[in-house]
Amino acid sequence: MKKKAIIGLSVVVVLIVIILMNVKFKGNEIYVKAEKVKKGTIKAIVSAPGRVTPKNKVNISSDIMGKLIKLNVKEGDKVKAGQILAELERSREEAAMESARSALKSAEANYNMKKSNFERRKTLYSKSLISKETFEADKTDLEMAKLAVEERKANLKQALENLYKTEIRSPIDGVVTKLNVEEGETVVTGTMNNPGTVLMTISDLSKMQVECDVDESDVVNIEIGQPAEITVDAIEDTIFNGKVVEVSNSGKTLYSGTQEEVTNFEIKVAFNKTDKRLRPGMSSTVDIITASKDSALKVPIQAVVEREIDNDKKTGVFIIKDGEAHFTPVETGIASETEMEITKGLKGTELVVTGSYSVLSTLKDGDNVKTKKPTKKEEKREREKK
Repeated sequence: MKKKAIIGLSVVVVLIVIILMNVKFKGNEIYVKAEKVKKGTIKAIVSAPGRVTPKNKVNISSDIMGKLIKLNVKEGDKVKAGQILAELERSREEAAMESARSALKSAEANYNMKKSNFERRKTLYSKSLISKETFEADKTDLEMAKLAVEERKANLKQALENLYKTEIRSPIDGVVTKLNVEEGETVVTGTMNNPGTVLMTISDLSKMQVECDVDESDVVNIEIGQPAEITVDAIEDTIFNGKVVEVSNSGKTLYSGTQEEVTNFEIKVAFNKTDKRLRPGMSSTVDIITASKDSALKVPIQAVVEREIDNDKKTGVFIIKDGEAHFTPVETGIASETEMEITKGLKGTELVVTGSYSVLSTLKDGDNVKTKKPTKKEEKREREKK
């Protein structure tokens, strides 16, 4: 009887210990967010803001100074290559042309006279009727008259070119996307890249692109030909496909006072197809796909953490099993903005800890955990990500 009492008491003690331990563990449980490992496509993306620009555009300037007497286009007009866009006052150039033409006629008449005279002198010289000195002088006069004709021809050619330049023509087919002058203004000579002398801008809107700047840490992953997705602020609910067509070889360093800030590189991304809604200057964002993999195992990027094992830092994730978090070393691949590819260490069926950030920063191998049901806001954010 005494033996049975002892056994019964022992059972009660064990049960009490188990209950107390269970209560203790429950009190120490850490609430975590968790997700199953996913399998699907993952894309490494470099994102950058930019502006829509035509692939081909020309700033129109005048090659001569003069008064603008006629403007044949307005902003938004379509133009053809060779079309006259504007006309300058041309009386000065016309007078210069007439003067050059008269000078040429005079020089040609003088040359013809010198030539006839030289032919006569040549006959006389052959009969020894004039001296060699006289003959050589006549020959020199003829050569000088010939040079004068060539000079007058060059002057006439220049005068005709200046007259032609009073009509400002479009070098390309396109649209007038910017107009900086009005009739009656005096235009000055300049280059196409000098803002103060640009009369207008002609753009070929059939081929559009986005010009953007990317950080030096990102440009090393960008190559010509990589696909890109383009969103334009003014055109909602539309994603345009494009590709990288140009990567600058030299960076632009931005400064704030005397402090060096950041070095950016210009990237150009062309639209695969044109869209009549696109306009130069529209704000846009490009997502350049620098790497992509299908059927990849992936987890939320914040789930990948570092822990020290045997005095060595290891990259891994926490897997939940039987109410405990177990740190599992993994090898990673490409990363998107929100997900990380796992190339080794997971099978694809595991439940991994994904948050919160504060929990993940202190979570230890073997900690008791309990999954926390996501809030409605968190569920909404998750649906939006998908």
